[in-house]
Amino acid sequence: MIDTLYEGTFSVGMDKQFNPIQRSEPAAKGALKISLNPFLIQTRDRNILIDCGLGDYGVKSHIPILQENLKRFGLTEEDISDVVCSHLHWDHIGGLAHQKHGEMALTFPDASIWLSGQEWKQVNERYDEENAKGEFLQFLDVKADLRFLNDGDSPFDGVEVEVIGGHTEFSLAIWIDLPGVKFLMAGDVLGTKGSINRSYAAKYDFDGKRSQMQRTRLIKQCWEDVFGILCYHDNDMPLIRLTGYSEDNGYSFTSI
Repeated sequence: MIDTLYEGTFSVGMDKQFNPIQRSEPAAKGALKISLNPFLIQTRDRNILIDCGLGDYGVKSHIPILQENLKRFGLTEEDISDVVCSHLHWDHIGGLAHQKHGEMALTFPDASIWLSGQEWKQVNERYDEENAKGEFLQFLDVKADLRFLNDGDSPFDGVEVEVIGGHTEFSLAIWIDLPGVKFLMAGDVLGTKGSINRSYAAKYDFDGKRSQMQRTRLIKQCWEDVFGILCYHDNDMPLIRLTGYSEDNGYSFTSI
């Protein structure tokens, strides 16, 4: 079973601040409108999150929203067995830890955190430990059960990762092939339904041309191998199934 844990919709400008807006509201002039949709996969023996939202890195803490979302499925943070991270931007990993009673605490204390080892090293070199984000990373390094992934690794049966780059240098595509759950999650390389039939090189990507090359390849593979697509940033269609293809119109798709 796979479900969306919708965290909210935001207007994000050049300052990279996530300003909450209504789902039907437009973004501010010059800003992007994006939603955050961590994904929950439940199997017989695992409760898996694919990315985990902003945590404390918004205008307000999003941990209570995450807790309420999990409660809808009869779960608490302690029930999460694994968190698989597509890449290490704060809107995807901020939920891994949060402030609790004035101290940093793991949000998912019993979970293994699966992430790119190359990107982890790179991000840690970028932030000073005296910086709040550096402190966050240092806390995870000491307290969390971090499991580092390389290209082609399988963290557990039914899930395999591929280093695709593009949005970040070491962005991961996460291929999920479990009973009844056959999806690709490629982070911001395929972040919204608008990515499917557009050709573009985004300025916010580490390598926009590589992102476009990977998008074309990944979507074709999803179509051929009958994988759905998980769109973490889409406002109204985070789970997509491709339904057709034509040379003139590209791919057709529907919400799941």
